[in-house]
Amino acid sequence: MQRHSVDANGITFECLRAGDGDRLALCLHGFPDDAGSMEPVAERLADEGFTAVAPYMRGYAPTDPAPDGDYSASALGADALALSAALTETLDTDAEKTVLVGHDWGAVAGYAAATADPDAFDRMVTLAVPPGFNALLLEHPRQLLRSWYMWFFQLPDAPERALQWRDYALVEFLWGLWSPGWKAPEERVEAVKRTFRTGDTATNALQYYRDTVGPAIRSLATGQRPSLDDTPTIETPTLVVCGDRDGCIGSELFEHADTVIDDCRVVRVRDAGHFMHQERPAVVGDEIVEWVVE
Repeated sequence: MQRHSVDANGITFECLRAGDGDRLALCLHGFPDDAGSMEPVAERLADEGFTAVAPYMRGYAPTDPAPDGDYSASALGADALALSAALTETLDTDAEKTVLVGHDWGAVAGYAAATADPDAFDRMVTLAVPPGFNALLLEHPRQLLRSWYMWFFQLPDAPERALQWRDYALVEFLWGLWSPGWKAPEERVEAVKRTFRTGDTATNALQYYRDTVGPAIRSLATGQRPSLDDTPTIETPTLVVCGDRDGCIGSELFEHADTVIDDCRVVRVRDAGHFMHQERPAVVGDEIVEWVVE
């Protein structure tokens, strides 16, 4: 994949790019990860006539940190919208046929972007995170246990030290915990560790959880719990994909996706965990292509 830089929403994003088609596919990564993990998706979409661009998300070096220190879901959504507009102009692609594919925090960014501007993307694919996760988190006791790390990440300083301990061993641990039975390629894990070693990536990545999940967790103390009924409706046609052995987010949380998304299809990938696009790239790629190719 080629390197590509683009200025959007006050940030210079470093991106990986595949293909030169007339449709843009914006491919957004999650945690603990970087843009390189979206390569199987990007390459598959490039083969289908897309220009697929996978940016390092805000705060993930070599992309700039957030200029205002904001790593909330709304900020990620604004980035997605701004990246789509800037890339469409730069690459001369058809804005009306742009698609977004987001994994983990990339999925959160997609939901936020589609809520802010329902017409921004022709279609969307979200991987590993259901819509309305903050509300669902508090309704599923087992998910509260799976999300132990989110609680831990709210603490000051200690999470940074834990993430950096033994040269970012937590990265490999979480990949193994969230995708049980699958051994991530050593070169992929090492590439992610290099990203986290660079600049303030580790601190910035943790701030995503403090800015977005933190308010939902703190609401437990006030009794004002977020409700799925209050989650904004998403009008963008969306394929929602989960792994049936995901150790991070249980597949049962995806059962209500169609109550939030007007036009929705949910796919459960057998024998796959949280990083299903890496574990079973052919299966996930087929599902994505079927959804986004007209």
